[in-house]
Amino acid sequence: MNFKKISINEYNALKKLIDEYKNELYAYNSLIKKYGYYLKPYHVVTKYSGGKKIEYVYYGRYWYKLKYICRRGNTSKIKWIYVGSEKPLPDLPDPPRNPLEGIVLKICDNCIYIKYK
Repeated sequence: MNFKKISINEYNALKKLIDEYKNELYAYNSLIKKYGYYLKPYHVVTKYSGGKKIEYVYYGRYWYKLKYICRRGNTSKIKWIYVGSEKPLPDLPDPPRNPLEGIVLKICDNCIYIKYK
C-alpha cells in the first residue's frame, strides 16, 4: 500500500492516541525495569534526499536491553541494544497494546503521509 496524505487534524488525533498510550507504557517500563529491558512505542528514521529531510515514524513494539557502561557523578552512561519486536523474556508481563501498531508516517515538506503495514 502507498502512502496517503493526512490532515493536521488527523495527525493530531494520532498524536493524542500515542500520548495516552505512553502513560500506560511508562508504567509498564517501570514494572519491567528490574529485568533490564525497555519497550519503545515507535522508531524514527531520518533520511535526506535531494536536500530535503524525510522522517519515517514506525509504530510498533521495539524492545531494547539497557546496558550500563559507566557512571559519571549522579548519571549513568547507558547503551541501548535493540533486541527485536517480540517480548524478549517469557517471564515479562504482557505489554499494553500499541493502538498505532503497524502504522508508518512519512513527514516531509510540512506534509504528513500515512501507510498501514
